[in-house]
Amino acid sequence: MSITAAAPIRTLDSMPAHARAWVYKAARDLGQAEQKLVHERGAMFTAAWAAHGAPLDACVEVLFNRFVVIAVDEAQAEASGCSIDKSVAFIKQLEHDLNLMLTDRMVVVYEGANGITSCRLQDLPTLLKSGAISSATVVYDDLVSTVGELHDRFRVPLNSSWMQRFL
Repeated sequence: MSITAAAPIRTLDSMPAHARAWVYKAARDLGQAEQKLVHERGAMFTAAWAAHGAPLDACVEVLFNRFVVIAVDEAQAEASGCSIDKSVAFIKQLEHDLNLMLTDRMVVVYEGANGITSCRLQDLPTLLKSGAISSATVVYDDLVSTVGELHDRFRVPLNSSWMQRFL
């Protein structure tokens, strides 16, 4: 009788820089129970995620208590339209189960005086004018598309992000 070890669970830190990444954000921190649910469901999702029958080397993680990140190393198999649709369905199911919006592109997450906080995109000009945030305020650029970009330019000053147009 032989016992086979389960495949190690992938993490963002173990993914190569070229791995594709999708970042979904919440307007508030996810609690410990919510994060546990994301990790458990993410492990089940990535264990079964495939493109045209080929398993995808992927992971799901929560970053900074606010972001759900899906990453896939496409070296062995590329995420196709159908498999990407499955990842979006996974996120939509999380939104339903957590009663939380993760796909709202109008949410801006930044580091405020009291830690990580968020605002609506349309509120940025008012916050800048009032001095509540500045060009040096650290924002989270959820438009990154690879794990390398996630490491290099996810947390950046507002003036180095796509939001600089509001300055």
